[in-house]
Formats: sequence, C-alpha cells, structure tokens
Amino acid sequence: MSVSILNELIKSITLDESVKVLTLDESVKVLTLDESVIFNIKLKCDEWVNNMMNEKMTYTKLGSISYLLYGSKLSEQSINIKMGYLGEFFTKEIIKMMCNFELLQCGIQKIRGVKKDIDLLFIDINNNVIYYRELKGNIELDTEKIEATSNKCKVISETLKKSHPNKIINYGILNWSIYNRKILKAGLSNIKKFEKNGVKIDHMEDFLKILNIKWGENDFYHYFRSVGDKINNF
Repeated sequence: MSVSILNELIKSITLDESVKVLTLDESVKVLTLDESVIFNIKLKCDEWVNNMMNEKMTYTKLGSISYLLYGSKLSEQSINIKMGYLGEFFTKEIIKMMCNFELLQCGIQKIRGVKKDIDLLFIDINNNVIYYRELKGNIELDTEKIEATSNKCKVISETLKKSHPNKIINYGILNWSIYNRKILKAGLSNIKKFEKNGVKIDHMEDFLKILNIKWGENDFYHYFRSVGDKINNF
C-alpha cells in the first residue's frame, strides 16, 4: 500500500479509547490507542521528511575540507538544522492527537516587551497543568548558551504564571533526540548545569509519560535510524 493511500486511511481514524482496525497490504491489523498514535506520527514524519528532501538541498562546496575529502555530498550541518524542525513538528503533532491535551500558541511572542520564541507550549486539560518546553536536539551547548537558555525558560515561566494564575506551570527543556539519559555520556555536564539552575531536562521517555503514550525505546531509535538511512540514500 502506498504512503499516500496510508495517509488517506489515517485521516479517517478517530483516536479514542477503542482499538483501530487498519487494512495494511491487504491484511487486517488491530491497533491499540498507543500503536495508532505512533503509526500515525511515523506517517506524518515520513511525509515531512519527503517534503524536505523534495526542496532544494544544501551540498558541500568546493573550498571546504568536507568537499576535499568526499566531494559534493549533502551538508550534514544543513540536515541537522532541518531535523531540529522535525523535532518541533512531531512533538506538536503527537499532542494534537491526544484528547486530554491541547497545543497552545507557540512561536514568536512578546514576553516583557521582548520577542521570544516559545518552542512548545501545551496544556493537560484534566490536571490543569501548562507545560512549556524548549526543544533541543543537541544538549551540548556552550556555557553562555546554557545561561541564556536557563534565563529564557525562567522569564517565560514567570510570565505564564502571571497570565495563568489558576494553572500549574511546568517548564524545562525537552532533549528529544534521546529516549532517556541512562546511556548518555556526552552532554551530562550540561544537563547538570541546567538542573543546578532549576531548569529540568526531559527526554523522549519523559515526554511520552506526560502524554501517557507508550513508544518503546528500541522502536523509537529504529524509526529515526530509518529516517537517517532514507536521507543517506537520497
């Protein structure tokens, strides 16, 4: 079954507490709520990546060491920047699928008279909690950026507390590129600096727990490796 047909099929799915029956390759598969969400988000991400690759891509150019060693190839730096936007896209799309959560206004907003870019803002309707997260694909920041990002989180969270006095404000950073920090080596010192400054660091496992969605660690990494393979074979 083609991706376009699957996308049309997914559009007809209403996510609720019942199982979903999908016809895939002329077979019938029953999906749980969690499986429906993950199946759906993979399709949406695949479509996002396909659209990205159909746009003008950046290649290494004569005059760079990368070109000297490998010739013209897709710029890894450019790909990493684009994948950062994918992180924003798929975290927002998951929230949109959840009936007990609502995505709030994200993007450029005036905070204390200064324009600030809010990466991710959503509310847990049942528990009256507003979650604000800065999204980081790479947690290895220099010291100045750690201080600047910590201060930004605190300023925005204080503003949210004033504008939503009846809500609990939960703020921090979502390092979405890793499932959890159990096997993490690089970046641990930065995480400690953030948390010493009172800014919590979540990873994908933490984010999924907030939404009460199960996406296994192995499958999470396997999926994004498949995205990497697709880009490498472009």
